[in-house]
Amino acid sequence: MRISDAQSRAMIHGNMNRSAEAVAKLQSQIGTGLRIQLPSDDPIASARLLRIQREQSSLEQYDKNIGKVSGNLSIQETHLKSSADAVGSIRDLLLWANTDSNSGEDRSAIASQLSGLEQSLVSFINAKDESGNYLFSGTRTDKPAVTFDSTSGSYAMTGNDRHRQAEVGNGVLLGANVTAKDVMGANADLLNQLHALVDGLKTAPNDPATHQQLKDTLEQLDATHGSILETITDLGGRQNTLTLLANSNADVSLANQKVEGDLSHLDMGGAMLQVDAFKLSVEASQKVYSRMSTMSLFDLM
Repeated sequence: MRISDAQSRAMIHGNMNRSAEAVAKLQSQIGTGLRIQLPSDDPIASARLLRIQREQSSLEQYDKNIGKVSGNLSIQETHLKSSADAVGSIRDLLLWANTDSNSGEDRSAIASQLSGLEQSLVSFINAKDESGNYLFSGTRTDKPAVTFDSTSGSYAMTGNDRHRQAEVGNGVLLGANVTAKDVMGANADLLNQLHALVDGLKTAPNDPATHQQLKDTLEQLDATHGSILETITDLGGRQNTLTLLANSNADVSLANQKVEGDLSHLDMGGAMLQVDAFKLSVEASQKVYSRMSTMSLFDLM
């Protein structure tokens, strides 16, 4: 089948247009440094990139959650350590008050010191974070963990024992708080016993009932101190978990960034060679087209 001059010119013109479009696309890729400008450029790679981007977004949220939870746990740990120190100081005073050589006046003086430590312990339990939320009130962060009722002369837990959880990894939930009930008991037993003992040492320091109160408070104090130390240890374990998760998330993020780069970044050297090749093709086609446009049958006769 013979190809007419018009068909030859159309073919050459089409090749020139396709080459020019390819050059324009390559120049756009070179300008952005990205191989994929549109999903249609590489549908499979584009789908993988979308999955990677979604995973990266999740990792960023996990990292934010890890940072927030770690900060909150650190604050709680600080107050718990202060509580443990206060409990230790209270224990020293109780042992001193339990000494038979103390007079009634001595025990009354000890009671005054115990009262100050009682208030310090309450302040640690009712500590707030930087946003004004109570740390140890469970999910009732707008309420103090412990409240003193002056009418009944006793403490009550006004927070709850619920634990807040945060997602810090794919399907990984971690407790973001501890509660006053975790360390002080459901009925604020230590605080109530300590408050009653302070009153007893002030009003009836030599009464046998006061001596029994002192022994009971010492037992409760030791149990609470052990509970506080266990909770501090638990918080340390959670911090270790957060550190491991943060490192793991960072490794996954780096791997994703590498894959993303391999899929989307342009091979600059190869792209430049392709541009040059297409330009040469366009120039050659232009020369052929130019010669064909000036030729006629009379030139061959």
